[in-house]
Amino acid sequence: MQGLSARSRRQAVWFVGLSGLSDTFRMSESWGIGFDGNIDVERHAGIDVDDQPVSAPIRLLVVSDYICPWCYIGFTRIEQLRTEFDIDLNVGAYELRPGIPPEGVSRAEASKGRVYPPGYLENLRNLAAESGIDMKRPPLVPNTRKAHEATEFAKEHGKVWEIHHALFHAYFEEERNLGDTDVICDVAADIGLDAEELCRALDDHRYAPEVERQLAWARAAGITGVPTVVFNEKFSIVGAQEYAVVKDVASRVAAGRLT
Repeated sequence: MQGLSARSRRQAVWFVGLSGLSDTFRMSESWGIGFDGNIDVERHAGIDVDDQPVSAPIRLLVVSDYICPWCYIGFTRIEQLRTEFDIDLNVGAYELRPGIPPEGVSRAEASKGRVYPPGYLENLRNLAAESGIDMKRPPLVPNTRKAHEATEFAKEHGKVWEIHHALFHAYFEEERNLGDTDVICDVAADIGLDAEELCRALDDHRYAPEVERQLAWARAAGITGVPTVVFNEKFSIVGAQEYAVVKDVASRVAAGRLT
């Protein structure tokens, strides 16, 4: 999520009523609470808080865009979560900057008229460094449609974790152009995907309808901040939350305390 303040990073927004990717979710059906790790969320929701064994796999949908630095930071939390929980990962496309032309735009052009709060960029870099990311500000802001299409290709070949991380890394740490087919296919080859087949798929726009469907769903669902992480199609947190928050939600979901 762009421009998270210290306060907003300590808060999780919970959405109640998500019933699946094909359904429309209205923000009016949601409710939010401040979350500092100690608030009794279940009591507010009227949910049974009896302890149950943590055993059920968690279905996660991560909605993000590859030009969103907070999405990269947030995904490191999900990767960490994977070391402690059984995670069934899916990722959904989002356009942080709709309307970027296929060739991309310069960062100077994309940032024209934009004013960041004092300390914003330094805070971003520091948080990224804490997550093991050497965060840069690439000079080009690309159109990420092809990157999202490549993600769909990777899903079909069992490489969703790998491609999601690799594309973020390529953009934010290597400053590579994710709007360039050759760059995307090179990144894919590095994680063991068939680069030639992926290039053909991108040239044919094979996965463009699926990406468009995901973008339409995000708009209909009222998602305006990324990353948005949806747990078991019902509960979500928004922004690059601290790992303790993500783990706490995952623990409650896995134990059946949030169903």
